[in-house]
Amino acid sequence: MQPNPARSTSRPIGASVPVALLASVSLAVITAAPWLRQELVVCAIGSVVAGLLLARHVRGWVGESAALLTAILSLSIAFHWAPKVLAHAMDTSDRIGLAFTVPIVLWDALRLVAPFWFVARFVRDPRDAWLPAALVAVVTEAVLPSVFPWKLGYTLIAWPVTIQGVDACGPEWSTFVLFAIAGAVIGVLAAILIRVGRGQLVGMDADSAGRAWTPTGLAALAVVAGSLVHGMWAMASWNAAIAAAPKLRVALVQADPSEEDAIEDLQRLTREVCGAGDVDLVCWPECSGGSYEDCLQSFTDQDLRDRFSREPRQGVHPLESPSCPLLFGGQIYRGLKEKPKELFQSAILMDRSESLAGTYHKRHLMPFGEYVPWAEQFPELRLYFPMAEEFSVGREATVLATDGPARLGVLLCYEDMVSPAASSLVRNSANVLVSLINGSFFTEPLTLVQHRLLAQLRAVENRRPLMRCAATGETCVISPLGTIVARLPLHATDVLTAEVPLVETVTLATRFWPAFPAACGLALVTVGLRRRLAARAA
Repeated sequence: MQPNPARSTSRPIGASVPVALLASVSLAVITAAPWLRQELVVCAIGSVVAGLLLARHVRGWVGESAALLTAILSLSIAFHWAPKVLAHAMDTSDRIGLAFTVPIVLWDALRLVAPFWFVARFVRDPRDAWLPAALVAVVTEAVLPSVFPWKLGYTLIAWPVTIQGVDACGPEWSTFVLFAIAGAVIGVLAAILIRVGRGQLVGMDADSAGRAWTPTGLAALAVVAGSLVHGMWAMASWNAAIAAAPKLRVALVQADPSEEDAIEDLQRLTREVCGAGDVDLVCWPECSGGSYEDCLQSFTDQDLRDRFSREPRQGVHPLESPSCPLLFGGQIYRGLKEKPKELFQSAILMDRSESLAGTYHKRHLMPFGEYVPWAEQFPELRLYFPMAEEFSVGREATVLATDGPARLGVLLCYEDMVSPAASSLVRNSANVLVSLINGSFFTEPLTLVQHRLLAQLRAVENRRPLMRCAATGETCVISPLGTIVARLPLHATDVLTAEVPLVETVTLATRFWPAFPAACGLALVTVGLRRRLAARAA
């Protein structure tokens, strides 16, 4: 690819530092708004529109620094709770938590600003900017890791009709559609201004204002229209499929396992809701049970429970004489209880006879909470994260079968934000997804809401209901359409009962992800090579 030939003819916004700072702060607030209030979807669209229109001015170190500053500020506003959470995990001051948050935010800011840096250098006409920016955004979101694996397109979840295509292309499709909507807005705006002779207001010069629409602008309209049509069709057809599917009656118990009387609250609420015998499955949050050796087969014998368990809650009996299976979060260890060879965060399924019917071991541990990233390369990092014990990584996408038709794909806390974690369970025959979450140390309500937002598309990608059973919230049921059909208030001790459909269809995204990000990467490489060859030929 060759740099923009008009680079020297436009006055960079960086020529005025105060203007650049004001623009950065304003755009950062707009970009962060949907992460603070999910209903503010238009702010997400407006921030991308503004970013694409301003991108041609983001040249030189001042302009590029202003763009990076915008990304840093927007992430700092949206995820302002991060320093306190890291400080809690490290058992240290907020100042130290902030010191460790800074590199995380800087890394994510690079992901966020990369599409706009790219179009600033290689795109001349703002009507054509959305497509290359979308391709770069999709590739960076799919390839570059993130502690909190957000995607820009998650802001569209409040408009469910726009995100139904993720069942074919994966979660990155939502970001692609967001850029397409922005491209369509720019195209319409440019067409109107060109018609009245004011095309320069959106960056049109004499050469580019000869026609109202470019092929790339028309492509944005086509993507938006196709996405809306497909979304309406998908929601109608899946509503019919959900109505016809067999149902699982569940009870999701929300109680904080860190409280002294947590086990009593869990048992009491379970007995209350299961008394009528009309529940097929009860779920408790992550960390709500004890820590058991992997050889334990039954919870009925107190002596065996004491012998084959350890702290926390050594010998605890989750529930006596359950009327239905109980799925709860605990720990499974191998080796000596004083110093286990392996220790897993696990989901444990107990059947009606109080036997251990199956276990799932967490495969994606929470950074800084259950393991320390980069600790092998920088051992001194462990000094700042004093964990009594480090957890082992589970190796199998184990699906837990109940005594009925339900096959449970369990996700433990952080895992419901990781797309491949859910899809691997569905490929292994799970017909319902269950997320068990602790999160009791997240005292900021926004943190709990954002966790749910980062997990919500797992239901649409795999066309499975996602049941979230959390210690303090957000306990809810998400339909295969990505809509929340039932929820409990945050920080309440209560139980949510609901019917969820058991769905067997396997989506394209489940089977073939990351085919769409790979195709976007290939498109970027192909266009770049073609431009380079054309430049050499000229």
